[in-house]
Amino acid sequence: MNNSLDQNFIDIKTQRFESFDFLRAIAVIAIVAYKTKIFNIPEILAPNSFTYGLSAYVLNGMVGALAVPVFLQISLFLFYLKSENTGVRYFFQKRLPRLISLYVFWVVSITLFDSLSGGGWNSIREIVSSLKSFVLFIISGNNTPYFFFFALIFVTVIAEILVLLFGRLEKTSTKKTISYCLLFGFFVLLFVFSILDTIINYTNTQTTLLNFLNNLAKWDYSPLNFLPYVFTSAITAQDYHDGQLQRISKVLKRKLYFLLFLTIGFFVLEWTLTSKGLLIQVDQAPLDHYMRLSLIFGSWLLLYLALLSKRKIPTIIKFISGCSLGIYGFHVFFIFRRPLIFDNIPFLSNIYQVVPVLGILAAFTVTLFGSIALTLFCNKIKFLRKFVSA
Repeated sequence: MNNSLDQNFIDIKTQRFESFDFLRAIAVIAIVAYKTKIFNIPEILAPNSFTYGLSAYVLNGMVGALAVPVFLQISLFLFYLKSENTGVRYFFQKRLPRLISLYVFWVVSITLFDSLSGGGWNSIREIVSSLKSFVLFIISGNNTPYFFFFALIFVTVIAEILVLLFGRLEKTSTKKTISYCLLFGFFVLLFVFSILDTIINYTNTQTTLLNFLNNLAKWDYSPLNFLPYVFTSAITAQDYHDGQLQRISKVLKRKLYFLLFLTIGFFVLEWTLTSKGLLIQVDQAPLDHYMRLSLIFGSWLLLYLALLSKRKIPTIIKFISGCSLGIYGFHVFFIFRRPLIFDNIPFLSNIYQVVPVLGILAAFTVTLFGSIALTLFCNKIKFLRKFVSA
């Protein structure tokens, strides 16, 4: 009986890596598509209310925005599994140094790139002009997608604290109860944050604390937005440890349907409230905010489905997954400060003016394959390999 159970865990572990390859590949392609405006194509081809909703809310607001939460879920889930086997040594000797080195490498690289490609030393002076500017620079990764690395460091530190606290508890049921309670608390906190601006406007209440919290809530890079993922991945890791992911039981099936219901329900609610101006919008982009609960439930559902999937992953998906860290890092250089455009190329400018979709497709292709090429090149250099390989 024990041998059979052990074999099932081995099978799940093997399948887990293959399924995570699929999630990584799709997520990183979605990020590049989002940044190069691929998801705006339906609205460009047929501008009407339906295609606007499809582009803004479904493709940009859900498909594109889910990528970062998916990466967080995967990373934290694997962290819990490895911490369980290796203890606190894994966090201090491997995980934390690894995340810090990734953060420093990519943020320093893009900052130097910015100063050498037109920003000059003024861009660096602006960073250190005040304590607030410096703190915002650190947390936002120089206002780039590299904020993900800082957020991952932040949530991983919280996850390690949770691991240490749970190490003193014997009952898994107690750990799960605590995780669910904390998760619910952060759900409520994020939802209140999302409507805080509306509360202040309707009640005409102005206090220093409320204004501070409101400004914090409006900031899409706030690491507080990612705290729920600490507990969703912890609960999933506990389910995995208890052997509840060996097969789709009735209880697990109800849980999956419930997560699907919550994902769709909160997505529709967010869509409705945002269109009426009752939820926070970032840069006037509908649903473009990581405090949205639909992203948490949706990425959590995908994590469970990946762990349960038994499909064979194609070689091309494994290849893209292996390049995902490099693609995430290098794509920023193609779109930093402004989108990649080809309007200045004489023989192409007229074509792109007539068919603007071709320019978007060209930007997507150059960004994706350019990032892959740079990743493969760096993989051949020993020092750079650790910054582009997952």
